[in-house]
Amino acid sequence: MTVPVTRLSAADQHVFFAYYDVPAADPAAKLHLAHRVPFRDRLPTAADEAELGTLALDGRGEFRPFARTRAWNFQQGAMLQWLGDGSGRVFYNEVRPDGKDYRGVLHDLRTGVRSFTDRALANLSRDGRWGIGIDFDRMHDFRPGYGYALRDDPRAGVKHPADDGVWICDLRSGQSRLMVSLAALQERVRALSPLFQEKVLINHITFNPSASRLVLLLRNFPPAEPRPKGQPAWRTAVFTIGRDGSDPRLLIPPGMASHYHWRDDTTILFWSDGPQGAQLYEIKDLPTPQFTALDIPFFKRDGHCSYSRDGRWILYDSYPDAKRMQTLWVYDLANRRGHEVGKFFSPVVPVIDIRCDLHPRWLPDGRVSFDSTHEPFRGLYVADVRGVTGESAR
Repeated sequence: MTVPVTRLSAADQHVFFAYYDVPAADPAAKLHLAHRVPFRDRLPTAADEAELGTLALDGRGEFRPFARTRAWNFQQGAMLQWLGDGSGRVFYNEVRPDGKDYRGVLHDLRTGVRSFTDRALANLSRDGRWGIGIDFDRMHDFRPGYGYALRDDPRAGVKHPADDGVWICDLRSGQSRLMVSLAALQERVRALSPLFQEKVLINHITFNPSASRLVLLLRNFPPAEPRPKGQPAWRTAVFTIGRDGSDPRLLIPPGMASHYHWRDDTTILFWSDGPQGAQLYEIKDLPTPQFTALDIPFFKRDGHCSYSRDGRWILYDSYPDAKRMQTLWVYDLANRRGHEVGKFFSPVVPVIDIRCDLHPRWLPDGRVSFDSTHEPFRGLYVADVRGVTGESAR
């Protein structure tokens, strides 16, 4: 089944939103945030800027820029998103005026007033009260598509820093504190895998809906020496932990774990290893985690996953198949049935970290937006899936 798909961005521009699990549109579903860049065929350098702006979701009107930043990448952009506090503000990361480090920006689009956080942030709580910071320099060394190109990692030679890790930021003051270090996390898993005795970093991190806890992916840097054929470049250990640093839990031991999305404060949708091998699981975040495979015949491969607002539907995509087609689905949890939204061609890229994943995300009115390069540019699109989902996704 296919649904109406429209392009929001202009045909002669490279425009994208970025990741799949952050608020792309304002609560009234009138404006969609976006990045506009002059190229799509190489990695950004420290000098490359992205324009940040809005597009009208009614399809009328041009890209309206409101800021520029040099702290961006093709996979997650500048972490651009709407704050969930009803203030009409947006958040993004930028390079400080002295050009030596990063900061986060809280930007009121109506008044133009900006305030700042003391570091770049990787995730915000849904109510716009808290932020989480991690090391984007270390990330760039690990995966350039997720870090920033400003500078070399000042801790590059330290395998498990005790002075860096997860930083909790109070968005009211803009000040952050180190909540748990990479050294402390590595200590929990170093005996479980020799790879975690090597250099580690945090790749992804996300608050649960109430921001009482967060989930993080701790990964090892790939070994410098050639690895045996078929051996993955890195392994992942998944932790959950209280916002105050209390009650750390090893949700998934070192192995395979990829994309995820919180359903509620205690349930996470995860493509990961589990009792039935690599599957899409709903995992209960308990002292002893509980795994439930959702639909093994349907969810055959890793994809970017997210729940609709009412929790009934899952939005899911694929990486390119043998014909370079990416598929977009919505999956009905009540009836255990998937619906294909569409297929989109993905050209081969010279560098893997500039690829364009669909990264589909729910909009407040029940529609879906996604990025794609199936036309001769990087574009931002909207799929109206409400004919499939009805009122339940609104």
